[in-house]
Amino acid sequence: MIPTPPHLQAKAAEHDLGDCLRRYRRRPGVIGTFFAFAPLAGALALGIREGDLTGALAIVLFVWPPLFLWWCVSTRKRLDGGLYVFTGGFAEVYGTKVPHAITWAEVRSVRYESTEYWFNYVVPFAYAAKCAIELRDGGVIEFDGTYRTLQRLAEDLHARSEPS
Repeated sequence: MIPTPPHLQAKAAEHDLGDCLRRYRRRPGVIGTFFAFAPLAGALALGIREGDLTGALAIVLFVWPPLFLWWCVSTRKRLDGGLYVFTGGFAEVYGTKVPHAITWAEVRSVRYESTEYWFNYVVPFAYAAKCAIELRDGGVIEFDGTYRTLQRLAEDLHARSEPS
């Protein structure tokens, strides 16, 4: 059995999801990571290229720490969460919030789509994937490529959501 946080256990009991079978973790976002470290790189470039050590020091001491702390907190929330698959459904967790707790009976279909982007039809430079879950009430839940092994997650959800 997979250990689940207390707030998720309460939500799972509320929706009668059963035992936790698997957890799919998320990975840090590339864009957030870039913006967390870009001011530091900019300050280093400014200090080295322009010789303006005062400006570089001001950026490193006053601009970068709040951005970096924000990135650390948001990344920690993202990595603490993930998607938990239960015997009776699944739940998405972000920090201490559970935005979705869905039973298998509520799921209409699960689709996985992936796209590769190529430079000049020779060199692949990007890959995007998403998993869309259509609910019986007409709602759609989408998971993006920040989940590790998104294709396996989609296959797992698809296999469990089909009636036996």
